[in-house]
Amino acid sequence: MENAVDALKIAFAVFAFISVLAISLIYITQAKSTGDYVLYYNDKTNFYNNLSSKDKNRNVSITDVISTLYRYKDEGLNVIVKLGDGTYKFDTDLTEDDIKDLKSEGIWDKNTAPSTTADIETVVGNFISKKLNKLSENAQFLEDFVEVPYSGRYLIGEDGTEVILSAGDKKTYITYTLK
Repeated sequence: MENAVDALKIAFAVFAFISVLAISLIYITQAKSTGDYVLYYNDKTNFYNNLSSKDKNRNVSITDVISTLYRYKDEGLNVIVKLGDGTYKFDTDLTEDDIKDLKSEGIWDKNTAPSTTADIETVVGNFISKKLNKLSENAQFLEDFVEVPYSGRYLIGEDGTEVILSAGDKKTYITYTLK
């Protein structure tokens, strides 16, 4: 009889422990979701309008173009600037034709693509001084921002959603067209 009473005491203790554990997990989950909600609405970046700039082209000024040109190598961007007199490509993988175009405009004087930081700063500086500085301060550019996957496997649904089968790398192309 004593063993049956002890067994009932142990069963009640296990039941009470499981009940307390379940109730505490419910409250912890509720506290986490409340914390996520509060943090989301306190983070100002969740409400920036330019975060959706990938969805549409936007108008930018010369300063935005210059800023992008100075960071294209560090961020792995492919930048194309279309002015009235020509198209200028800034990328780490320039073709011979691209190099010839830069040489003919007096922007670059070597037969190889600029590879060091100093070379890239020279090319960007020459382009700014010889091409962009001749434009009006109020000149506007249309920015076209495209990310293209070049490795990995993806499935794209009818509605445009993308499912990643195996992650890969993406190349970012930014085209600035003078308005």
